Amino acid sequence: MKKHGLPVRFRLLIATFILSIVLYIDRSSISVAKDGIISDLNLTDKQFGWILSAFALGYALFQVPAGVLADRFGPRQVLSKVVVTWATFTALTGAAWNFASLVACRLLFGLGEAGAYPGMARVSYSWFPMKERGIVNGINF
Repeated sequence: MKKHGLPVRFRLLIATFILSIVLYIDRSSISVAKDGIISDLNLTDKQFGWILSAFALGYALFQVPAGVLADRFGPRQVLSKVVVTWATFTALTGAAWNFASLVACRLLFGLGEAGAYPGMARVSYSWFPMKERGIVNGINF
C-alpha cells in the first residue's frame, strides 16, 4: 500500500528511526545537565549516580512486560502510551525539588521509555517481511 510515494512500511521505518533518535537524546541529556542539577538540588556525585541508576532499573524492569503488551494490544497503542508517559516524566524531571523526587521521576521515566524498543520490534515484525527485519531493527537499534 502506497501513500505519498513511499510504501507504508518505509514511512514506519522513518518514524521508528526518528523515535529511536529522540529516545537516545532524551535518555542522555540529563548527563549534560548534571552540574546544574547537582548544584540546584545540592546533590553528591553518588546521589546523581543513583538518579541515573533509577532510570536503568525502571527501564530493565519494564522491557519484558512492555513487549507482552505490544504483542497483546499492538504497537500503535503501546508506543502511543510510551511516548506520553516518557514525555510526562521527562517534563516532571525539571520540576523535581529534591533527591527523592528526582529518583522517582527517573524511575518512572525508565518504566515509560522501556516499551519503546519492544514496540518498535513489534512494528518490524508486523509490517516488514522477514528478509527486511534484520536491517530495520539494525537501523532502529
